[in-house]
Amino acid sequence: MTVDAQIMRQEEGGGVFKSDSTTFKNEVQIKLSGETKYTDYKIISINNDTTLIDTTLTIAKDYKFNYIRKDNFELLPFANQGQTYNKLGYNFNDNSLFPTIGANAKHYNYYNIEDVYYYDVPTPTSEFMYRTGMEQGQVLDGFLTLNTSRQLNIFIAYKGLRSLGKYRNSLASHGNFRTSVNYQSKNNFYSLKAHYMSFDLLNNENGGLTEASIAYFENDDPNYTDRGRLEVNYVDANNMFEGKRYFLDHNINLFSKENKSEKHNAELSDKLRDYNSTLKEIETLKKDTVSYLMKSKIDASPKRPSATKKEKDELAKTDLNKENPVINIKALGKVITLTKKDTLKLDSIHAIKIKKIDSLLIVAAGLKVDSSQFITIDKNANYGMKLGHTFMYETQHYRFKQAAVNPFFGEAYEDIIVDHTSYQKMNNEAYLQFEAPYVGILRAKANYFNYNYHYNSILYLDTQTIQDKLKGNAIAVGADWKTNFGKLYLNADASSILSGDLTGNSIKGSVMFKKDSVYSFKGFAEITSKTADFNKLLFQSDYKDYNWQNNFKNEQIKNVGVEFSYKNWASINASYNLIDNYTYFDENSLPAQANETLNYLKVTVSNSITFRKFTLDNTVMYQDVSSGESFFKVPEIVTRNTLYYSNYLFKGKPLYLQTGVTVKYFTAFNANAYNPLLSEFVLQNNQKIGNFPLLDFFANAEIRRTRIYLKVENFGASFTGRNYYSAPTYPYRDLTVRFGLVWNWFI
Repeated sequence: MTVDAQIMRQEEGGGVFKSDSTTFKNEVQIKLSGETKYTDYKIISINNDTTLIDTTLTIAKDYKFNYIRKDNFELLPFANQGQTYNKLGYNFNDNSLFPTIGANAKHYNYYNIEDVYYYDVPTPTSEFMYRTGMEQGQVLDGFLTLNTSRQLNIFIAYKGLRSLGKYRNSLASHGNFRTSVNYQSKNNFYSLKAHYMSFDLLNNENGGLTEASIAYFENDDPNYTDRGRLEVNYVDANNMFEGKRYFLDHNINLFSKENKSEKHNAELSDKLRDYNSTLKEIETLKKDTVSYLMKSKIDASPKRPSATKKEKDELAKTDLNKENPVINIKALGKVITLTKKDTLKLDSIHAIKIKKIDSLLIVAAGLKVDSSQFITIDKNANYGMKLGHTFMYETQHYRFKQAAVNPFFGEAYEDIIVDHTSYQKMNNEAYLQFEAPYVGILRAKANYFNYNYHYNSILYLDTQTIQDKLKGNAIAVGADWKTNFGKLYLNADASSILSGDLTGNSIKGSVMFKKDSVYSFKGFAEITSKTADFNKLLFQSDYKDYNWQNNFKNEQIKNVGVEFSYKNWASINASYNLIDNYTYFDENSLPAQANETLNYLKVTVSNSITFRKFTLDNTVMYQDVSSGESFFKVPEIVTRNTLYYSNYLFKGKPLYLQTGVTVKYFTAFNANAYNPLLSEFVLQNNQKIGNFPLLDFFANAEIRRTRIYLKVENFGASFTGRNYYSAPTYPYRDLTVRFGLVWNWFI
């Protein structure tokens, strides 16, 4: 069912709404041509997968209540909100053929093309997320979306984050702006999705604690409970990742069997909705007419005798749905018979406009519509062809600045460090999509990718000349296919670079069997050959040890996996990965390529057990690196267990409460160290982190469409020991109280 909403502002001096004493002069009225349902508020991905705006409170919402708004089970956050994360697990699925700028530690608050959503809503809708920061600051993420018509939706959003942090020079200041447009013509001939995104992600960097400060921290020295007193390696550095993106995906429907039936049904639906709306208005006018007569001031003159109780009872029992209801009101001194020709007479002080019921009956009669005229659409009998085009242009800049040279990074060419990496990329894709029964949807596509990764000048060294840019293009072709046979769903995607300055290819496939919401099984596989990130191939810095140019081989990624989910029991996700020519940063923060095949297994099991009002939610991840453990570090076990209580409180159930404790634990391992100059994690073998519990207490509540979150993070810090780190020299956060909320507004 499609629902339209229109905002109507009252005219000065009159209007039928003025008869209502609860309506104010400047109040905005919303006129709906139908009844809205929660299923009408749709979120649409770039791949046309549709979900609904969800205002319920669940434990999954608690896991996602952070500044990146994603479940961070496989991530370990740093002390300040807005800083990076260390990885506890890796995902090598769904790889792109084209390389990125690198600086991967800055990408957690970056929106990829797949992260920007499009909407279709019957009424203006907004959402705001607020969460307190560390020491000073907060994060606020809000959006507003509305349909100007059934065809066009506009979305605008901004996420602002500023958090001072408890350690010196650890300020985080981020901004993310997104706006999108979703358009579908009335006859489905033309459709468009477009968005613009800009971002600036600034972090002050301190290099972690000094050796002396680490000792004060681990010994819980009372003189340093104020973490701002601990010495850090430097206090004059920052890095910034910023840029903007323009994206457009549009297509025309060359022909479609389904379109004619859909167009007929859409027009019929409009008429049926107007017909029902008109009849409803007629009934309202009839009732309002009598309501006015009953509520009008009665002349208490002795010439007019008062109505008896019996007459008042008869008036109350009068059937207003009759063709000509008769109302005998002795107090008014007359018998009133309402006919179709009677008009709605309101108080002259409040009403100017007069509506005639019989005119509405004429309109309703002229519509001549009923639901039997709808044409049943058989989705399995659809066929059609679309011609489409996708355009993307994006600029990215990565900067590292330091006011003075610091021996932490070695010698430098300049006294003041100002590193700047620029990357511009453009992708044009043309596609032809064919849909037919049993074949499903088959799309052929061709890409032209242009890139320019560059610095300001060529660097001449004694033993090497380092170029100032990697610039070129690539032409790729491919196809993707998806279909289903009943409850069996098949997907495949293949792409290959035919010519240009890059090489690579990819083939991906999946098969899924799904039985309603009871259980599902999915198997997937992928083989990809891709170029390494550009910052591993070319990098320039004012620090002498951070300049290189490499000619690495393509990374060869192979993986297979399964996903199984059974309602009220458990879900299992397992993947097995084989990677040749794996690239990484070694102990000296230099890019390297492995000669050994990385053999990596990851299995994640989740389940929940509920007894009355209590639930135990468990997630356990097991990882094994059978070859490549010298350059690929992960903990063997990561677990998260939450015991919580859920219930409605107070009479009428106005508040839904979830409160409990979450414990997260991972086994000790040589976690990668963080390098702020590169914004990358590098190998280290000197310090293990892990083998400590992270205990969080939470009390969350849902009041109508608002979710309120209160959390005490790491409340066990004082009795579990001060050995908790996010990365070597970077302590995890101490006991911290956080408050926030998510508020949805529907007009």
